[in-house]
Amino acid sequence: DQLEEYQAYARGKMKLELIDPNEEGKEMEAQRYGVPPMQVNAMENDKIEIKKVYMGLVLLFEDRKEVIPVVQNISGLEYDLTSSIKRLISRFLPSVGYLTGQEGPDLDQELTYLNQALSRQYRVRRINLNEGNPIPADVGVLIVLGPEKEFSEWGKYAIDQFLMRGGKLAFLLNHVQVDVQRGLVEKQDLGIEELLKNYGISIQDNLVIDLQCNRVAISQQQQGFVYQNVVNYPFFPAATDFDENNMMVKNLGTVSFYFVSSLDPVPSGFSKNARFDPLIRSSKNSGTQPVPCDVNPFRKFSQADFNRSNLVLAATLQGSFSSYFTGKEKPISPAGTPSPDSTLSSSLPTRLVVVGDADWVTDQNIRGTDNLAFFLNMVDWLSQDEALIAIRSKQVTARPLKEISSGTKKLVKYGNTLGLPLLVILFGVVRWQVKRRYKRTAITPCGETKTSEKGNTS
Repeated sequence: DQLEEYQAYARGKMKLELIDPNEEGKEMEAQRYGVPPMQVNAMENDKIEIKKVYMGLVLLFEDRKEVIPVVQNISGLEYDLTSSIKRLISRFLPSVGYLTGQEGPDLDQELTYLNQALSRQYRVRRINLNEGNPIPADVGVLIVLGPEKEFSEWGKYAIDQFLMRGGKLAFLLNHVQVDVQRGLVEKQDLGIEELLKNYGISIQDNLVIDLQCNRVAISQQQQGFVYQNVVNYPFFPAATDFDENNMMVKNLGTVSFYFVSSLDPVPSGFSKNARFDPLIRSSKNSGTQPVPCDVNPFRKFSQADFNRSNLVLAATLQGSFSSYFTGKEKPISPAGTPSPDSTLSSSLPTRLVVVGDADWVTDQNIRGTDNLAFFLNMVDWLSQDEALIAIRSKQVTARPLKEISSGTKKLVKYGNTLGLPLLVILFGVVRWQVKRRYKRTAITPCGETKTSEKGNTS
């Protein structure tokens, strides 16, 4: 049905052909296209039989093809099909730059899920500013994800001038480094904090805690036995408060963060044409912990620790920006020569996204959450290619329960435990009283008789 809808909306530009592999030669054709056979259990004539089936899609356009080898989940078929068509008819893939050389997560080791998903729609280019070259002109979006090494003046200059010429930036930064095993929490200065303040946003020296949070499994040893204890960990907020006016997040369910710092606008950094918009906020029961702080999973928090609400965890900046290097001396590139280009003092209208955490997109944290959908939506929004955002968000199914007070939790708990038995008892008592009253009414004094109209005696 869904394929026929595509064909109807295509108005003659799409031809749909359903192929039965039982026909002569068709099974070999399916395998040549890269659609493998699968075995499924089928119930026929009161018997379970194992059948070989083909459940794939092949899209052909000119001399190119896209293959969906197995359709396993129909809920994601619309996105897979639309993105495949989009890749098939595109003459070239837009380039997205990923900043390397700053000791951040590696695309091929810690970001494999992200890299694989991103490569389906974009040409991912690794950009190393330590080589002394400016960011290539064909790169429209630059991702600065989890750097741990301080940026050089040249690196900041290259990023600044990329923005000035209309490039889009995503800053996913760990402003605070945390080692839970050793209990170390320290602020991390990357050298680009002043750059961000100039554009109008500041990452605070704190960690956000939230009662609406994820749980962690902690190994403990007691009396010679090792067991795992699952506890709520307020340093891992589960955010559900999104900007309903921004299409990259409005249909998401939950985005999980891991040691995230809050963001604040810096009005002095704005140009008159720039705008700061909170994208994701913490819950109404949240707070901040100044650095350094105790991140022990068994640490006891009081209600007073969660005295703030709706802290900004991710934000966007849109408009025209002033260069951080206006009126400053142009830095020397690592090659030893100054940049031959003149310094641009103001930008074309452009976009930025800033998130106070970088660990939410690593392989160990991105699976089973809405984090991947948020990241891909973010790249689409930055590249202003927003056609797939609404379709991708349809696959998001996480819908956590809203946080309620402890008193309401007890009321629901005891209501479910005792309420139903009490209702049954109450119903029985009422029914017993009604029957008892009916019996009293029906019994007459001893020795008295009643004769009906038909002459029967009672």
